[in-house]
Amino acid sequence: MMEINFCKPDSSDIKSLKKLWLSSFDEEPKAVDLFFDKCFNAKQTYIAKYGEKIISALYLISASFNGQKAHYLCGASTHKDFRKQGIMSKLIKYALEDSAKSGDKYSFLFPANDNLYNYYQNFGYRENCIAYISDFSRNDLLSLQELNFSENNILKQGNDFKNFAVEYYSTYNIKNVKSKNYFALFEENENTAEVFYFDFKENNFKNMVNDILQNTKAEHFIFTHNRLFNNAQKIRYGMVKPLKSGQAVPTDIYIGITLN
Repeated sequence: MMEINFCKPDSSDIKSLKKLWLSSFDEEPKAVDLFFDKCFNAKQTYIAKYGEKIISALYLISASFNGQKAHYLCGASTHKDFRKQGIMSKLIKYALEDSAKSGDKYSFLFPANDNLYNYYQNFGYRENCIAYISDFSRNDLLSLQELNFSENNILKQGNDFKNFAVEYYSTYNIKNVKSKNYFALFEENENTAEVFYFDFKENNFKNMVNDILQNTKAEHFIFTHNRLFNNAQKIRYGMVKPLKSGQAVPTDIYIGITLN
């Protein structure tokens, strides 16, 4: 039987990687092209090959967490003919060991469905990532006072990733508002706007809200946030793994921007 090789790709593998992604996820080809144009880094991509065929892959996006190097793991996929053989398990372990050698202290991910939370626990990932959901009417938002946005215990992606997210989500008709002082992504569904990611600098919350209100006719708003509002429902929102034994992990981490 041919041996499975775990390695990193080169530029000649991109076409095969895109094909694997599209066969594994319900994604628009344009969105996948954007990911490879804006986010793909061969040094942070890990693959399994059976002969010359790529049968499994995952991607790490550089980030920081409380001032330390971290990454967001995404796009974990295995060809349908090679699933349930432990290949992804070996690939994840290989990727995490290599990223730890490169100085990463934390690994973050967002399971594609609830069943995968148990799967990722097998690799040491913890459910320490949470978010809060709050509902508002348009009038409620207009009456809110200025807020401060704390960056403690938040996975921070750079501006390049934010710019990518704007283009990526626009392929799914997701709207955005942004300036040098704030950023928000929101999806409209009939009379509701779901603001699923936002951040802002000091004294710019109301500016952000006003910009959102000017860009939608929605009367009902759902905000996903890191406990900025009191009237909030707590939900689990991703997972984290410390890459060094004994490393402390907060219990109220907010991941922020995720992919579909």
